[in-house]
Amino acid sequence: RNLAPDPARAAQLARQQAALDSARTKRERDADPERLGLRRSVLAEAAVAAVVLVVTTVLTATEPARTEEAVKAASGGQSATASTTARPQALTIPFDTGGPHGKGTARLDLAPGSSTAANTLQLRLADSSGKAMDVPEVKISFTQKAKKLGPLPAVPRQVGKGRWRASGVRLPVPGQWQLSLVVRTSDIDQVTEIKNVKIG
Repeated sequence: RNLAPDPARAAQLARQQAALDSARTKRERDADPERLGLRRSVLAEAAVAAVVLVVTTVLTATEPARTEEAVKAASGGQSATASTTARPQALTIPFDTGGPHGKGTARLDLAPGSSTAANTLQLRLADSSGKAMDVPEVKISFTQKAKKLGPLPAVPRQVGKGRWRASGVRLPVPGQWQLSLVVRTSDIDQVTEIKNVKIG
């Protein structure tokens, strides 16, 4: 008598036939030289794109050589961290605006910052008797004529009677600088004093 086909056996045979058909199709596809060449070409292009991406990332994170050379040229070949070895500067500058109570002495203290911080400037004014002296206005600036830098203003803020402070004073290169101090004691009485100071 005829036996009914076993469903489990039939499913197994169908899976085996599908696997054989898939393997045959893959062999035929891999044997096609055009497909093989295309696959290799795509892989090569992907590898080149990855290399270009890596090189671009490295280059964009690198400081351009010309920028470094420009900094060295401006600093006379010295490194930008020269300010870390700079010493504090103290200057005493007598002044006379020509008006009543216009004579006095300015004491400036310049404390150099680190390689990442700016300089700090302290200013004290005293009258002819040595007492703290208040004035309507003081101005300070720095110029380095040799390198055509400046005038670079330092903006002092009054912190007490006869006392001013300017933070964030940035002088880009060490060397001989010309300090300009303007003192105004009235609406019409004013004087500008010039002093050379070595920074760094």
